[in-house]
Amino acid sequence: MKRILMAVGALVIGATLAWAAGEEAYPRPAKPAKAYTIGVLVPQLTNPHFLGQAYGYVDEAERLGARVILHDAGGYQFLDKQIAQMEDLIASKVDAIALVAVSGPGTVPVVDRAVGAGIPVVNVNVMTNNDKVAIRVRSDDNVIGETMAKYLHERLKTGSVVMQSGVAGASAFEIRAKAFRAWIEKNSPGIKILGERHSLNTPDQGLKNMEDFLQTFPRIDAVYNSADFVAIGAAQALKATGKAGKVMIVTADFQPDTERLVREGVVTQAVVQQPVTMGRWAVRAAINILEKRQVPKLLYTPILSVTKENIASVDLSTVRAPAGWKPR
Repeated sequence: MKRILMAVGALVIGATLAWAAGEEAYPRPAKPAKAYTIGVLVPQLTNPHFLGQAYGYVDEAERLGARVILHDAGGYQFLDKQIAQMEDLIASKVDAIALVAVSGPGTVPVVDRAVGAGIPVVNVNVMTNNDKVAIRVRSDDNVIGETMAKYLHERLKTGSVVMQSGVAGASAFEIRAKAFRAWIEKNSPGIKILGERHSLNTPDQGLKNMEDFLQTFPRIDAVYNSADFVAIGAAQALKATGKAGKVMIVTADFQPDTERLVREGVVTQAVVQQPVTMGRWAVRAAINILEKRQVPKLLYTPILSVTKENIASVDLSTVRAPAGWKPR
């Protein structure tokens, strides 16, 4: 296995924060005698990030003798569909639910219903605003936003930045953007944030946003992206205007198109989550809860900072599903 060049994660138990790297920071429990059923709800399986996460859930469940029922909302805009899917899981009396929320506030009532039915909810990656969840398994989105801010501070030093901040109401996007802006405003007086757009996380929306930014602002030195679908759209806009590689692009996540753009030098930095690890840890936490073991309230999975200079040394086995894998 190739060595991960930069990996940061945290295991949080009560008030204790212990930094750790690698999947075994939260080890696999013993295989239980009972075959549990775990319902899983993700926003969008066409996104490679969530496909990798789905692989983590399914593969880990198989290793622990459990079964996964996987539901795809089809996009962050489909809150009603995710609620209906979760209500189906409650009616089916699954043993536990892993929820990647398409909306923080919008999922509060249905989490109440699951908990009221005696079904523990493991909140993964994108947060619900309901504090009755048994545990949260996520990247530290503050660190993701700050990592991009520090990278631009060190390499750009002075210049103008625009922000593609992703889906309003989705915690991961909002926290990253807020952390990026706060760090720049506090620590990097030479960098000016010209404008910010919230939108769906799609290449088409990223392309439109970037085209609008380029028409509005005569000079842009860098573009921040809360996730890489909009970053891919920004790259398309910059290529069309002959500015690819001249305007720095920083983003979260690392689907294959993003990897290609990093290798080409079009995307300058990708702060990469480990979705496979998120899925594995969520299943491990669910099994521990069902087996009456104590679990922490929060688990932070590691992140990677990937650039053209270090990309050859990055292990992607915790980031993506194996080639050709699809959920059954």
